[in-house]
Amino acid sequence: MKNVIIAFILMFTVLSFAQDKSNKKILIGVSYSLTNNDIRYNNPLSFYATYQIKQWGKLDINAGLKSFYSSTKNSTDNRPANFSNKLGFNPNVSASYYFLQDKMNTYFSLGYYFDNSTFKPTPSGLFTSPEQSIKTSGFTIAPGLKYFVHPNIFIDTNLTLILAKTKYELGGSESSNNTFFNIGLGIAF
Repeated sequence: MKNVIIAFILMFTVLSFAQDKSNKKILIGVSYSLTNNDIRYNNPLSFYATYQIKQWGKLDINAGLKSFYSSTKNSTDNRPANFSNKLGFNPNVSASYYFLQDKMNTYFSLGYYFDNSTFKPTPSGLFTSPEQSIKTSGFTIAPGLKYFVHPNIFIDTNLTLILAKTKYELGGSESSNNTFFNIGLGIAF
C-alpha cells in the first residue's frame, strides 16, 4: 500500500510541473475563518471547488460551489451548545485576474447562500420551548487573493460577506449578516 501511495504522489508531482496556467480549469480548496460575529457560525471551515468557464488572456470567469461547516461549541460559561452542527452552501460565479507572472490571482465572487440548522433550547424550569428549525438564505460577496507557491498549490485569503435573512420555524425572521476572514490552501489542475 505504501508503494502505491508513493507512486501516486510522484506521478502527481511530475504531472503538476508539466501543466501551465492555461490548463488549470479546476481549483479545489479548504479554508478556515479567523473571524465571525454570530454564535451560529463558530469560525466555519469551508470547502470549495471552482471550474473555469471562459478565459480571456489573464482574466477568467469561473463557476463554483462553496460549503461552510460550523460545529457546535459550548459557551464560555459551560452552558451546553444550543445550535446543531451547521452546513451551508454557496453556489457562486467569480471573475479572477492573474498577475506577477501568473503567481498571484485576485478574484471577486458573487453567490447565493443557504443553510438549515436546529436550535435546541437549554432546559429551564417547568416550561422549555421546543426545538426549532432555522433557515438562512441570502447573497454572498467574496473578494480574495490566491498566491501560487507551486504551479498547482496555492494559498487563499478572502473576505466573505453573507448578506442574509434568517427565518425561524416558530415564526419571525431577522437579518443575519456575517463577515468571515478566511485563510486556506488549495490545488489547481
